[in-house]
Amino acid sequence: MSIDNLDIIKRLIAEKECGRVEFKETTGQLERGMETLCAFLNGEGGTVLFGVTDKGKIIGQDVSDKTKPFATVEVSYTEIPDTGKSVIALSAEEQRYMRPFSYKGRAYLRVESATSIMPQEIYNQYLIQRGGKYAWEAIANPDLKISDDCL
Repeated sequence: MSIDNLDIIKRLIAEKECGRVEFKETTGQLERGMETLCAFLNGEGGTVLFGVTDKGKIIGQDVSDKTKPFATVEVSYTEIPDTGKSVIALSAEEQRYMRPFSYKGRAYLRVESATSIMPQEIYNQYLIQRGGKYAWEAIANPDLKISDDCL
């Protein structure tokens, strides 16, 4: 989703922080923002807004080459009139067949308005759903014994 005007940002803020929207005051909170973006990629998608307080106040963020986060998601900058600042929006669409995604070696999950480390069981399920070397036929059955052989 392209977030290129304040009306869209205001609609997202009206939803409050939830399962698909996260507010960060500055890119100084980039670590947590990227963890949440990772969780959005592992879930149903969502948007992280930099330049918005936890209470939903639009304060903006100075934008320069140092504040442009690197991500493989849609990045939008919406200028706030008469301030020289912008709201930075990182939007991730659901990518069910590409997950799990990780950030700095950890996968994250979004539940309601909280981002947490993904449990190993869910991570393994996502790997199986994705296919490849983690397909069902490559997983050992710990309950199977040699005496179960039909030959």
